[in-house]
Amino acid sequence: MEVARKFILPFITEGKHAEADYKTRLQEIVQQNPEERLSYVVESESGPDHDKHFVVAVRFNSDRVARGEGRSKKAAEQCAAKEALKLLGVIKEK
Repeated sequence: MEVARKFILPFITEGKHAEADYKTRLQEIVQQNPEERLSYVVESESGPDHDKHFVVAVRFNSDRVARGEGRSKKAAEQCAAKEALKLLGVIKEK
C-alpha cells in the first residue's frame, strides 16, 4: 500500500504543497516590491507532440534571472522559479 501511495500521491497533490510550489514562493517574494514585474517566457520548444521539451526563462522586469527545462511548460516554469529562488538565497543548493 505504501508503494502505491508514494506513486499516486504526487499526481493528486501536484503543485499543492507550498514547499514544492516554487512559482508561488517566488511570486510572494516579488510582490513585496511593487516595482518588480515577474514573467515567464518560453524560450524554446522541441520534440514531437508526445514528447515535448520546453525551456522557460523567468524574468524580473525585462532581465532574465533563471532558466528551467521540463516536459511541460508548467514543469519548466517551476524549474525556472526554483533556480531563481536558489539565486536569491531562499532555498539552499542540494
